[in-house]
Amino acid sequence: MQTAIRWALYILGIEILFLVALKVQHLSLVPPLAASCMLLAANPKGAFAQPRTVLAAYILVGHLGLLDYVFWGNTLFGLMGMMVLAVALMASASSVHPPAIALLFQLAKAAHPFQEYLFMVVFVLAIVGYHYAAQWFLEQLYPANRAKPFVVAESNPGPYTPYLATAEHE
Repeated sequence: MQTAIRWALYILGIEILFLVALKVQHLSLVPPLAASCMLLAANPKGAFAQPRTVLAAYILVGHLGLLDYVFWGNTLFGLMGMMVLAVALMASASSVHPPAIALLFQLAKAAHPFQEYLFMVVFVLAIVGYHYAAQWFLEQLYPANRAKPFVVAESNPGPYTPYLATAEHE
């Protein structure tokens, strides 16, 4: 049941992302960000789904996409070089997030890449915030992972009490 609720929350998040992107006319950002939502939903504790990793990867790749646009003008050679550089920098920064690479190609074909990049940053921050809110909501619904208070019962000391106390703790 907890898994079904988690998936429902993230599918709702993708729908909200889609509706906002439709309203601001930036639908090209939805596919990589929806893939990021799916990674966050499938395994929130996984290496590719850490919020820090998602945020760092998108910002890093976005900056490389803007550098490609400014210096090379979206040539095939420039995109190839930036893709290799993006993978190398993500691996060295321990922030590998595969859907972020799609942002290079999104920025390459965008009419206004700086505007596209700014919307991407806002959307990624919204996804990370939504992820934290969904995790908090699930923790409130299913508090099984919380520590339960330990109650110490008083008893009358007997001749075998020290022996029993050490046997219980082993």
